[in-house]
Amino acid sequence: MLYLFALPATLLFVVFVAYPILWVAEQSFYAGRTDGGVVFAGLANYTTILSDPTFWIVVRNMALWGAITIPVQMLIGGLLAYFIERHTHALRGFFRTMFFLPVVTSVSVISLVWVQIYAPYYGIAQEYLRHVGIVMMTSPIGDPKTAIYALIVVNIWQWTGFSMLMYIAGIANLPNEVLDAARIDGARGWRLAVHVIVPMLAPATKSLLLLGVIGTLQTFPIVHLMTGGGPNRASEVFGTFIFKQSFVLGDTGSGAALSVIVLVVALVLSLVQIAVLGARLSPAGRDET
Repeated sequence: MLYLFALPATLLFVVFVAYPILWVAEQSFYAGRTDGGVVFAGLANYTTILSDPTFWIVVRNMALWGAITIPVQMLIGGLLAYFIERHTHALRGFFRTMFFLPVVTSVSVISLVWVQIYAPYYGIAQEYLRHVGIVMMTSPIGDPKTAIYALIVVNIWQWTGFSMLMYIAGIANLPNEVLDAARIDGARGWRLAVHVIVPMLAPATKSLLLLGVIGTLQTFPIVHLMTGGGPNRASEVFGTFIFKQSFVLGDTGSGAALSVIVLVVALVLSLVQIAVLGARLSPAGRDET
């Protein structure tokens, strides 16, 4: 009878997770025909994707995205959390809300605002650059050399508040006894933060690393809305590449194969992180591995 309590969750998992994964995996072995039917193609879709130069541009963009956004978001979020929790009192709630606001703001709104910020001649970014003698002839998101970095800046701005919130929760759960003992031993200011608080926030850091990698592979809305993967595929990510292959070009087989590749990459990276960093983190912020 006890197994019946798990039945609703099991059904939801099978219908909305397991079945779609298996269906996509099956579709990756088929190719469309001109008459609208499908034919078994074996591994042809995978070889086509892996031999496509765009795929390796996407891999490079994803590596840049994760290597830059994850540590920068954690660093800025951690600094904001420490400042807010340790040096603000009456305005603590205000600062928390303001820095977390981009996380819950519509991606459509964010994309519209940042397109205007990046606009040449009249954008806010141009106004600041004009003071140092730089005049943008094109928007950063319209230049193949800078498009991916301009989007990375937007992503950092949007999600740093989430890192801040995670670290705020971690700081709130730090045992006062340890902090008091460190102060008695002479730890103050940044020495206390670097040598005591940062190591004790390791569970939050590990969680942000895991979520950051998964979030990097899931990147789609901001890129789709601001650049569509352009110009000339310069800002293409896995999400936009899958979308174009499946729904723009109508090549569902290649799109499914690419989805399976992303799933495998996400699974491998997650397992590696769990093995290296530890899998069980307690709510109180103690690593129980």
